[in-house]
Amino acid sequence: MKKYLIDSQRTASNNYYTDKVTKIEVKEAFERFSATGEILDNQKRRLFYGKGKQVASGDIDAFSIKGLNGNIVHAIYGLCTEAGEISEALLKAAEVGNFDEVNLKEEAGDLLWYLAMLFRELDTDFSQVAETNINKLKARFPEKFTQEKAYIRNLKSEREILED
Repeated sequence: MKKYLIDSQRTASNNYYTDKVTKIEVKEAFERFSATGEILDNQKRRLFYGKGKQVASGDIDAFSIKGLNGNIVHAIYGLCTEAGEISEALLKAAEVGNFDEVNLKEEAGDLLWYLAMLFRELDTDFSQVAETNINKLKARFPEKFTQEKAYIRNLKSEREILED
């Protein structure tokens, strides 16, 4: 995975255009994301831990999670809720001026746990997913990250790499 860290740096944007978004825009977006994470966490607790009661009733036509693989659904819920907690870390850092790196590592570990659950269900592992991801990014950015290539992508070619 150390090689993945090195390879991923080559295809990452090193730009940081803080003048392209307003403080309020960022704050409001991450507050909404954090709130959504809390809603999903509440649902996750009811779905997978049996905690709490159904809070709403009613159905939506052509939408059901009943027939889906429960472990995949659980992993997706977990990834979303942990991403919500990471968004809370950004909000706090923006207020105090720095990140709580211990907390970020803990949340990253929780994300890894849910990724492991997902990968087990998809019959894959971290190394396979990392290698495929880097191969896709190398095809997109043969030399290094460029803004142009970030927007102009060959989705057919990238899908072929993902399916390989």
